[in-house]
Amino acid sequence: MAEYKIHITIGGTTIEIASSDKKWVAAQEKKYASLIENITSGKAVKASTSKNSEEVSNDPVSISSKLSVNEFYRRYVKGKITSRNDIATFFVFFLTKTGEKKEFAPSEVKELFKSVGYPDWNSINISDVLNQARKKALLNSVNNQWSLSITGEDFVLNAIEPDGEGEK
Repeated sequence: MAEYKIHITIGGTTIEIASSDKKWVAAQEKKYASLIENITSGKAVKASTSKNSEEVSNDPVSISSKLSVNEFYRRYVKGKITSRNDIATFFVFFLTKTGEKKEFAPSEVKELFKSVGYPDWNSINISDVLNQARKKALLNSVNNQWSLSITGEDFVLNAIEPDGEGEK
């Protein structure tokens, strides 16, 4: 059975979506390209597609404008996401997409809770919050450095997608 894949590259970050359903992959490509374009204030996003690892690639477009953590929080988290471990997953997603690195210390994630003015941010047991997200397979941890799992990335992308887009 053939596997269809898309790779969306933004700066140094690549998102890969794969399935044996060609129509589903094509729909995801349109949905995420549109979503990323909206997030980046209308900047063009090009995606590459492949079938059975025979890659057909367009030049990736680098994003120079960055969304602030406060704006990201207001748009996608506040009033919508209530679980601290889910919010932490969104913060790791934010750090991954806007930063140069892919792994983060718990203190970096806790700093984002502080930055957005999360209630009682200083009393959050960030290790417990991150471990709960790991148990849900949203985050990975190696040597107390936290990174986004593929499941976590899907979770965030599905949560931030505009209502009704891509549905028929």
